[in-house]
Amino acid sequence: MGNEKLTRNQQREAARAKAKVMREAQKKNEARKKLAIVLGSIVGGVGIVAGVVAIAISNPTPNVDPGAGPATAIFDGGVRVGKDLQVLTSKSQVDNNVPNIVIYQDLQCPACKVFETPNMPQIRELVAAGKYTVQIHPISFLDGASVNEYSSRAASALLCVADKSPQKFLDYNDALYAIQPEERTAGPTNEQLQALAQQIGVSEQPALDCIGNNTWAAWAKNQGNLVPTKKIPGTNLDFSGTPFVVVNGQQYKGDTASAAMFLQWLQTVAPVS
Repeated sequence: MGNEKLTRNQQREAARAKAKVMREAQKKNEARKKLAIVLGSIVGGVGIVAGVVAIAISNPTPNVDPGAGPATAIFDGGVRVGKDLQVLTSKSQVDNNVPNIVIYQDLQCPACKVFETPNMPQIRELVAAGKYTVQIHPISFLDGASVNEYSSRAASALLCVADKSPQKFLDYNDALYAIQPEERTAGPTNEQLQALAQQIGVSEQPALDCIGNNTWAAWAKNQGNLVPTKKIPGTNLDFSGTPFVVVNGQQYKGDTASAAMFLQWLQTVAPVS
């Protein structure tokens, strides 16, 4: 019987069964090829990522000479303002009995503006009266949130005013926050930053030229790279982003939008009569 010819129906069924087996084998083979391609892509991607990380670690962002900084940024890279809102130009002018409010800021940072708007008016009043000093660190690390590197250009402009028109330093700081651009948009040009300075009374040509030349942009970027790599000077604090506010070695962690809360904290950590 085993040698008898298959009927026509049996031949058709056998052919269908053989074709089914071949199709299933082909599908399995294709699946194995796809898996190999996917795995190869993943391994290759991991290698690329690892390579990028390795490059980033072995080639950190280059720093300019930290000594080649603005003449007034002599307080660990910050500009200090004292009684009558005068920018201090020498460390010998510091009265160690007067508490110092230290602020690390990026002028592109929305959270910095949230702190600045309600708090700077009372800080200015307290500093003008000689009860505190305020030390502002204009650093730049948010150029990536701007289409025309506004972060470093604004920091540079503020540092130019600190050096060349110091009596307008805090006024210009306020003005820059007032025109803070939305993230991922174009900030004011250097010419517009010059015009803004003139609007608040900056008339010194060296200050305007400094703003137009973007003189301190690289320095501000350098500070943005350096500050996160070490403890905040005079403290055991690690930098955690802007705004970073420190008084007597303590960081303000309250509501940045509440002037009342900040004032209460300030009078607790650094009480004055």
